[in-house]
Amino acid sequence: MKRTLSAIALLLGLPLSAAACLWDRDTPAEEAEGLPEVVAVLTGRFARNPPLFYEMRLASVSARIREHPEDLGAYDDAGVACDRLGLGDEAIAWMEKKRAQMPIPPLDPEAPTIKEHLYRYHANLGTFLVHRWIRLGADRSKIDEVKAAREEIARALAINPDAHFGREKYQLRALDWILAPPKVQPGFDLPNLLGWSFDDYYGQATSPKEARDAVLGLSGLIVLGNAWESVDIFHALNVALQRDSTGFERGREGGRNTLAYLAWLRCRELIDAGKGSMLADAPKGEALKAMLRRPDFVKAEELLDPAFVELRAEAEAWQATRTSFMLRRLKQGRHPDTDSHFWNGYTESPPPKLPPTSVPLAFGSWQKRQALFALSAIAGGLVLLIGATIGIAVWANRRDGRGARHRRSEAAAEFPFTSCEA
Repeated sequence: MKRTLSAIALLLGLPLSAAACLWDRDTPAEEAEGLPEVVAVLTGRFARNPPLFYEMRLASVSARIREHPEDLGAYDDAGVACDRLGLGDEAIAWMEKKRAQMPIPPLDPEAPTIKEHLYRYHANLGTFLVHRWIRLGADRSKIDEVKAAREEIARALAINPDAHFGREKYQLRALDWILAPPKVQPGFDLPNLLGWSFDDYYGQATSPKEARDAVLGLSGLIVLGNAWESVDIFHALNVALQRDSTGFERGREGGRNTLAYLAWLRCRELIDAGKGSMLADAPKGEALKAMLRRPDFVKAEELLDPAFVELRAEAEAWQATRTSFMLRRLKQGRHPDTDSHFWNGYTESPPPKLPPTSVPLAFGSWQKRQALFALSAIAGGLVLLIGATIGIAVWANRRDGRGARHRRSEAAAEFPFTSCEA
């Protein structure tokens, strides 16, 4: 009987467990709650300045440094400007000049300004080193350059582990991943730099804070670094968003799967544009796309594929409008660093909204059919349970009745006068 009840309970539980991984309870807008900047990261709607912006800044801060070599912040501006312009050697040289201006010993607990600039020095130098290595072809015969970059980022983290929303922490993980790349196995998921499995749908192996930190840190690498065109960073962001189960606090199951799907689409977009993984033995093109784990979101392509195309087109149009506005003023010799009225006349358009529903109407009908099927299964299970119980009871009563009559017959045959004597 216990086995029968267990089997029925398992049967009744199947529709519930099967529906749990559909992740259809929240709308995309609800999933993005508290993370609007991540939506911008996924679609490219964040500021990316034209080269002329950095050329003018470099000229300005270079002049500033000639007059005020003690202005340590100007060296950072010069170095970042060179890095944005693809001038890796010059960017690194500016950090060397900054270090020469810093007092010895450089880290004075009573001088927080020096501590901050020491952090910036190591963080920028490490970033410039790895960016140069990547721009020059990511030659693994020159992997010592990545090791040097890793040492600088580690020093920066030791000074300020929480800067840039923890960006450097994930930059360090990316560098470790490059230095000790995992094996790419055909037929399996492309390894991600977080080392997290895509099979942990609800993030039980990851704390909500760890998942959220990863989302923000990876987003920082895209906005503040050069990872907008990195397949590997968006691939890691995909799994981090799936693991971000902070929605449990509001009763939501699973992670931010709509946003994860957008990250997956961005990976595919980059691969179609000719980008690849930093892993040397990873395939290219369609073979690489086949190794990207698609977030488990029923009928997602019917809703989110066209939405992603629209969001990307809107982001590119927004970027083009912003760049055009900037270039008109930059060519007039105006720059936002020195002109407080630079942005006068620019109208910021509101960001587009994500789709208002999480699933297409067709899925709604499908879901109703699934609900009816589940109810039918439950009703059928109950009928089976009740019928089995009644059948067992009737069978037991009949068996007990026949047994009692048989025993009375045997007793009467052995002691024929017992009842009369009694």
